[in-house]
Amino acid sequence: MGSTGPQKLVTVVRSGLTGEVQYVRNRCDLSLEVVCNQLGWQQSKLSRMERGHQAISAADLASLLVIYKVIGRERRRLLHLVERQDEPGRWIVESSGAPTPLARLEAEAVSLVNAQLVRIPGPVQTAEYAHALMEAADVPPDQADALVKVRLERQLILARAKPPKLDLILDEIALRRVVGSDAIMARQLRALLEAADRPNVRLWVVPFGVGGRVGFDCSFYIINFPHEESVVQLASKRSDVYLEDKADIDFFQDYAAKLGKIALDPAKSVALVASIARGYEQK
Repeated sequence: MGSTGPQKLVTVVRSGLTGEVQYVRNRCDLSLEVVCNQLGWQQSKLSRMERGHQAISAADLASLLVIYKVIGRERRRLLHLVERQDEPGRWIVESSGAPTPLARLEAEAVSLVNAQLVRIPGPVQTAEYAHALMEAADVPPDQADALVKVRLERQLILARAKPPKLDLILDEIALRRVVGSDAIMARQLRALLEAADRPNVRLWVVPFGVGGRVGFDCSFYIINFPHEESVVQLASKRSDVYLEDKADIDFFQDYAAKLGKIALDPAKSVALVASIARGYEQK
């Protein structure tokens, strides 16, 4: 599962900042020419920034954010990245309700490995399941609506012309832990089965009784890019941590491989999910 072979170090803070600067410009539907004319810059300056060939100063970023009309939490988060753009290894994003880089990273990925202990992974969550999760976490309704919309938009990458490969590794408890209601769980597991039927998606369920063999006690998300570059996301209630250090990437790639060896194969995993779904539907 995931990429193999030697890996090149990816400075996520640098590539993440430059990628987001370009993402925000495109979101505003502004060309390099229009932005640079307003700032009195050569187009090559902004182009080099967006390609990671030139560091972005706090002053330059602040000027760009004025044109892009980025304010509040998103502005503070991006300016914070300027301070850390030369630090490799770890990138922390506070859970503030501002847009995160995850959607952009997924869109650039060639393969994904999402291992979850207690919940269905975001790339295959239904809207009602995601809402139930956020309600349980006391997320304000208006903020929850926006977050669910973003989550559903992220799922569109699985249906594009050249989708990334996706390996879903689930502990059995994620299938049996009721989120919202039995009816919501039944529909969520059916949606999971539909996703697993895609040629680019594989489902691996680690059944009760075997997870302890490799210490399946941590959820993680491996995002693999072209040229054998990867990033690992570790999510928590308060923040997301993105790891780029080669030793960390190798650790989680090996971790995923070990889980794949003890998990039910995709066919048996699908059969188990279908059986549990029928149980919810009969209640």
